[in-house]
Amino acid sequence: MLPAGASAMVASGLFLGAATGLNFGEDVEAFINVPLALGFSTVAASIWATGPATRGLNRLGLLYTVVGLASAVYFPAHAWANAGAALPGVAFAGWLGEWVWALGAAPLMGIGLVLYPDGELPGRRWWPAPVGGVIAVVLLAGANALNALEPTQATFWPTIGYIGFVLLLICSAAGVIALILRFARAPRTSDLRGQIGAFLLAGLLAVGSASLPDGNTVAHLVLALTAGAALPATVASAVVRHRLLDQRAVLAARLEAVSASRQALVTEREDERLRLRRDLHDGLGPSLAAIGLGLRQLQADVPDAQQPVVTTLADEVQRAVAEVRRLCDGLRPEALQELGLAAALADVAERLSCLGGPAVALEAEPLPPLPAAQEAAAYRVLMEATTNAVRHSGARQVAIRLYWDEGLHGTVEDDGAGIAPGVPEGVGLGAMSDRADELGGRTTITRTRTGGTLVRLWLPEVLA
Repeated sequence: MLPAGASAMVASGLFLGAATGLNFGEDVEAFINVPLALGFSTVAASIWATGPATRGLNRLGLLYTVVGLASAVYFPAHAWANAGAALPGVAFAGWLGEWVWALGAAPLMGIGLVLYPDGELPGRRWWPAPVGGVIAVVLLAGANALNALEPTQATFWPTIGYIGFVLLLICSAAGVIALILRFARAPRTSDLRGQIGAFLLAGLLAVGSASLPDGNTVAHLVLALTAGAALPATVASAVVRHRLLDQRAVLAARLEAVSASRQALVTEREDERLRLRRDLHDGLGPSLAAIGLGLRQLQADVPDAQQPVVTTLADEVQRAVAEVRRLCDGLRPEALQELGLAAALADVAERLSCLGGPAVALEAEPLPPLPAAQEAAAYRVLMEATTNAVRHSGARQVAIRLYWDEGLHGTVEDDGAGIAPGVPEGVGLGAMSDRADELGGRTTITRTRTGGTLVRLWLPEVLA
């Protein structure tokens, strides 16, 4: 809507000028408003279309909307006012052109400089600059508008307008200083310096164009259009850059929050599984075992006719005890529960080495206390990787390493044939990746220099 409206007003100004024989070459600086109107209305529309996520982008959206619309209004008003008595409303157009210009160029100078390029101030102490810029724009526009109306004309309005102009120059100077400070503070490798440098050059081009004497030449017209187009072009580049960075930051924050929530849920789930295992292992399991033992002892004391019933009940209880043990091991492996992560993996290495395949060795450094979820995930991933290496790699040696370095690290490396390129990921490999992903970690599988397979596991430190 904004670009369409600005384009319509610019087109109407061109039509009025052509219809009334107005020679815009006599007032070339009016043409600066054409690229300002089209450029800043487009920038503002792009900001509003994506839904600004920060206060800075909202400020820029409002600022560029005012600049774009004011520049668009001024151009046909200027043409209308200079059309003579041939059209009605010439007096109104002249009055409009007397003050609406202040809403076009002035906000860019008094407010836009200090807010460039992301809509944020360089620091908290810089708030007087944009506030002064708003006051300066209001004084300029208001004084000119009231002085141009016959009922409200007064000798003090030009003085107030002059005060507003001086205040605008002061705020503009503060904005230039802010830009220089931003440029100096920006890292040398940052493209922020390029954004600021391009904006300052565009501003100097616009000031230089406006300072030249009026001239009815093509060179003057080209310079005016170039100067007017350079400002919105550099602003558009900076806004796109910072809007993308802003959206990327918001997305990263949301992903981080989702990851943290997922990690908390997995940790809570594993703690609940541990509690349930303890209840089954220390409560229900012993109770069922005691019932089974009692039934076995009861077999010698019951009549022969009831022997089958007691035997069946005892067998059923024995199966229930086995099922409880299976459930406990599924909730949390018994070796992990009884021995801890390093000792449980050592037990895995010892058992697999006895199968007549490759030799499996474990190297484990001292680890800090780990949450139950991390221990379970690391145990299952490394055990799965080790089992795969023993069964499928054709290796002679398999090495497991476990250590802590800003998170839990584990590796399983073999000297076997490795995974052939293009082989689809199996269920086991997918499960290994999923277990790490749940805790915000990662599992990678690569080939070693000797052609074997290297599985790497990393689980981040869980902050309390």
